[in-house]
Amino acid sequence: MIGYYEAPPFRPPTEAYSLLIRATRNCSWNRCEFCCMYKGTKLEIRPVEEVKQDILSAKKVAQQIKEWAWRIGDGNQVGMVARANGILWLDEGVVKNVFIGDSNSIIMKTEDFAEIISFLYETFPTLERVTSYGRGKTLVKKSPEELRMLREAGLTRLHVGLETGDEELLEYVKKGATAEEMIIGGRKAIEAGFELSEYVMPGLGGRERWEQHAHGTARVLNEINPHFIRLRTLGLIPGTPLYEKNQRGEFQLQSLEELLIEVRTLIERLTVTSEFVTSDHVANHYMWGVDGKLPQDKARMLETIDAMLERVLCKSGFE
Repeated sequence: MIGYYEAPPFRPPTEAYSLLIRATRNCSWNRCEFCCMYKGTKLEIRPVEEVKQDILSAKKVAQQIKEWAWRIGDGNQVGMVARANGILWLDEGVVKNVFIGDSNSIIMKTEDFAEIISFLYETFPTLERVTSYGRGKTLVKKSPEELRMLREAGLTRLHVGLETGDEELLEYVKKGATAEEMIIGGRKAIEAGFELSEYVMPGLGGRERWEQHAHGTARVLNEINPHFIRLRTLGLIPGTPLYEKNQRGEFQLQSLEELLIEVRTLIERLTVTSEFVTSDHVANHYMWGVDGKLPQDKARMLETIDAMLERVLCKSGFE
């Protein structure tokens, strides 16, 4: 198989079937105390022409798959042949979705990033969605005109790691942005026409700060009103500063019951019109079925958590 191209090492779960294109390498911040991604690396912004060559290489791979499918008599099953060869992004023989990495590619010079996005649509006319990660602080720094340029070029959705809306906790985990910056950045993205997916991290406040974490996060999300709210429950990773704090007794993880109470508190205080998603990531294994559209599904979601809490309490009573 010829046509090698460089893909980002990480992507959101919702981009599992997207073509992955790498415009930048690593993280522009890289100091969050809960994160182990990109450690020991520095941000690299790839030349536009280099990224374009990768896009053309991906097109070559797609063409090879199509030709192979016809040769083996499965010309009407290109998607199946592509998946059998580990190419998940060639849906029904065409490219519909692209995710551009790494962690904050909107930090590129706006004109350069827009050129890459436009070239994607030129190369794959069947595209329906192009997405990328973006830091809240970077969104603040981009002008409304720059963000509209990216949107008009065809960037449709931004994935933003809010993690928490509590000011003290944002500083504690060295997120590198304030709650107000998260609000401003999120609002600017929506005003520019992007779909916005905000990520929240249950457990990040630990036993000491869980309540302010839930309250502050609800406040920020209410101010932004993103299209999607996605939960990614904290998992301590050896080698990260937060893991070391836990080992020294400075940070205590919550119990399952306490995590459910935190998520319940968050949902209860939300006044958004967002999709609330927990079932797209294994870190949220303890609360499958809590997904819903707010505000209309709030009562059902709270009832689901209450039933989970009851089961947890009953189980602990027998231990």
